[in-house]
Amino acid sequence: MFGFKPVHQLYFFSAIALLLIAFLTWGQPGYTIAIVPALLAVLTLFTFSNSNAFLLVAFCTPFSVKLLFGDAGINVPNEPLMLFFLLLFIFKLVKNWEQLKPIITHPLSLIVLLNLSWICITSVTSVLPLISFKFLLARVWSVVFAFYWGAIVFAQTRNIKRFFMAYGAGLCLVIIYTTLNHASTGFSQAKSMLVMHPFMDDHTVYSAVCAMVLVFCAVILLRQYRNLSFLGFWFFVAICMLCLLGVAFSYSRAAALSLVFVLGFYLLLRWRMSFKSLAGLVTIAVILTTVFSRQIYQEVKFNRAVSGKNLATDIRSISNVKTDESNVERINRWESGYRMFLEKPWLGFGPGTYMFTYSPYQKAHEMTSISTTHGNMGNMHSEYFGPLVESGVLGLLITLLLFFTFLRISMRIYYQSINRDIKTLCLAVLLAMVSYFFHGLLNNFLDQDKVAVLFWAMMGMVVALDLKETTRARNITISN
Repeated sequence: MFGFKPVHQLYFFSAIALLLIAFLTWGQPGYTIAIVPALLAVLTLFTFSNSNAFLLVAFCTPFSVKLLFGDAGINVPNEPLMLFFLLLFIFKLVKNWEQLKPIITHPLSLIVLLNLSWICITSVTSVLPLISFKFLLARVWSVVFAFYWGAIVFAQTRNIKRFFMAYGAGLCLVIIYTTLNHASTGFSQAKSMLVMHPFMDDHTVYSAVCAMVLVFCAVILLRQYRNLSFLGFWFFVAICMLCLLGVAFSYSRAAALSLVFVLGFYLLLRWRMSFKSLAGLVTIAVILTTVFSRQIYQEVKFNRAVSGKNLATDIRSISNVKTDESNVERINRWESGYRMFLEKPWLGFGPGTYMFTYSPYQKAHEMTSISTTHGNMGNMHSEYFGPLVESGVLGLLITLLLFFTFLRISMRIYYQSINRDIKTLCLAVLLAMVSYFFHGLLNNFLDQDKVAVLFWAMMGMVVALDLKETTRARNITISN
């Protein structure tokens, strides 16, 4: 049927049956009993195929929901499964160290371990240790599942596309739900921030994952459409169309601009800009922005365009730091964070603590109607500034080292690989990640499972592709 192997048909119909059972029994007395066959099915997948279990978690991640137990919460069904993968990885690490050694000792992996180590150290010195160690635990199981297990699973490069197909399929369910929910409000922009509940917190994280999946699938469609099966081709088309719909009706300025930025970055790759030139360009841009920050602020503060009217106005409003409430609140968070950094520049306040500690550092004239003093809304709004405030100077430097190492390795693979399949996969992953690097200037979502799984999986993909290319190059050298 549909060209699937019998075992794949079994997985397909089992998944449909389990989803149907969950739908029919949800909210009914004793509905938790229905979890038993689902757990048995998952255990069966783990027993016979870790790769398929990995893809199952990827599929479940976009529509996972948070269950609260007092002040603590866990996303189900994916996070319990990720915790199982963590335990399984520890067992595999002890049993098969030699097999995993190339992954563990890869430069990108070493930086990830450095990042986790520094988070652990700054959790000890945190002003809220319990919060920080919960943050560390969530980061560890995300990294072990998506990055380390990902690097193992993605050693078979076909699993890279399968991962995005699985994650994309789950995301499409959320997009359909969100779009129908949004349509009932007449696609109101004011309502667009919450229509994706309970699956995602707001429109920004929703649009970020839509943009990343859209970029990857678009590259595969444009460069490998001849190699895709009929069903695979239309599956990627459907994911692209729905993700584009998700970005459009999320009314997210950062997501829309990230797609434009990706296009510009792709042109730099076409012109074969070296990593050193790119790093130099970024350094010059940062220096100029710092030196002329006051003049830039004076220039943009007279922009009165406000978000909420149409896409063109939304994009113009990005530089409105005077009357656009979203931008003013973001500046308020950054100003508060800067004062916190000055107080604890070396070790920071502790991972995951910003939202609970920044309130006293706000100033009344910088606050807006959406500001809070209760530590219950929002975060740093920057994937770069956040580590600086929470883990100090070294936290920021390690984050930048991780991002730039990813760029250096993936650009090298793209430029040097003679394998067209690997070249295309690397380009797709690189551009998808670049969209998030840009998004990270204005938001930070690595503490949320929807983005964390995607982000760390793409890191793992580059490790797997690099090891594959290194092995190929070594084999060529030996044969010569």
